[in-house]
Amino acid sequence: MAHPFKIDRILLATDLSPACEPALRCATVLANRFNAEMYLLHVVPDAKEPGRGTDTAERQPMEAMRRLREELVAAHDKHTTAILSGDPAVRILQKAEDVQADLIVMGTPARCPRPGGLTDTVVRGASCPVLAVPHARHDNTEVQT
Repeated sequence: MAHPFKIDRILLATDLSPACEPALRCATVLANRFNAEMYLLHVVPDAKEPGRGTDTAERQPMEAMRRLREELVAAHDKHTTAILSGDPAVRILQKAEDVQADLIVMGTPARCPRPGGLTDTVVRGASCPVLAVPHARHDNTEVQT
């Protein structure tokens, strides 16, 4: 069956929280289905350059991205990872443009993104579709943000 639209590049923006795990699974399924390249992005909301120095706060995102990358390697082989610093919304939107993403996938802790929040800002500023994947809670209640 032919797809009504084509997805060649998927940008998965992650804050490395548990809320992003369903988004990773969703993005991987889509990447496999469309044989798309995946770009895994984490933005450190800080002016520091990631990977410079030995500060624990700088190493934690790198270690978490390494674990996500290992999980991704097992599920999808066409991927690239990046850790950037700066304003998360700005950097996500820039990276989406840079890689010419056809879809941005983001995890969100609630079913409806908070107005003015990161997901809402990306949805409003993106030139491609944005899929906000809610974090499934075990008690089936929504998180209020």
